Amino acid sequence: MENEMLQAGMRIINHYNSFANRARSYGTDVTLYPSEIHLIDAIGLDGNMTTTRLAATLGITKGGISQTVAKLTKKELITKSEGDGINEVYISLSDKGKKAFLGHQKMHEPLITKISRLNEEMDDKTKTAVFKMINAIDEELMRLENEI
Repeated sequence: MENEMLQAGMRIINHYNSFANRARSYGTDVTLYPSEIHLIDAIGLDGNMTTTRLAATLGITKGGISQTVAKLTKKELITKSEGDGINEVYISLSDKGKKAFLGHQKMHEPLITKISRLNEEMDDKTKTAVFKMINAIDEELMRLENEI
């Protein structure tokens, strides 16, 4: 069973890698790469975000966030407004960005439904074990990324 779980994990990674570089429109007139739509998704789930919060949420650098924000601003998917603090800028979705967010949510709806059903069937001990495995995979991928 352990070997089968590792193989399933590798299949997931391979599928994701082949999927990850494709641009899609998500119901808008512009194509978006995964890094762009995931930033839009993070903003859409929260409402207003700062560069710092986006970096923490997505696990990427503030510089990476700034680059993607610049691209999305040019594509008219996000707007920026001044915050309360010094150099604080809030990033939110434009109407076009909201359309992309909803298109992305709709794309993931079948998976979210499946995971929700499975989650309801699991007891707390099983949920904890699954969560620990997901975190272990995430930690290992971060370790490997830092080695490169």
